[in-house]
Amino acid sequence: MALFNVLEPPDGKPERVLFIREGFCWSALIFTVLWALLHRMWVVAALLFTAFAVVMLVEALGLIGPVLAGITHFTISLLFGFEARRLQSLSLERSNFQPVGLIEATSLEAAELSYFASRTRSASVPAVPARIPAHPSDTLGIFGNV
Repeated sequence: MALFNVLEPPDGKPERVLFIREGFCWSALIFTVLWALLHRMWVVAALLFTAFAVVMLVEALGLIGPVLAGITHFTISLLFGFEARRLQSLSLERSNFQPVGLIEATSLEAAELSYFASRTRSASVPAVPARIPAHPSDTLGIFGNV
């Protein structure tokens, strides 16, 4: 089972609701800066690019060796792979997307079905409080109707 973070758009259009899978992102590990650019995370992409450029510059100046530079590149990419989905959610929240909650589902399609089914169910049921009788008409207990 996977967890999906549900974000509703500011205009409330159901076709723009986003489901972001929680957890590690392999594509963010492999395509670090490109992944950030693809998801319109401009500041994050600029910071990643700057970090990679600084490591390359320090290596070019001979302050660190190529092995340490490679390990540093990999470490930055690995950390971004762990935090990419969270940074994506934060970026969307800054764009006025509203976090609705988490859905546990086996796939993205199951998460979408679960979310929209609960949304239509809550829209079709009127919000009338249930009436509780002052005393029950028939009880099964030792005291009966007292």
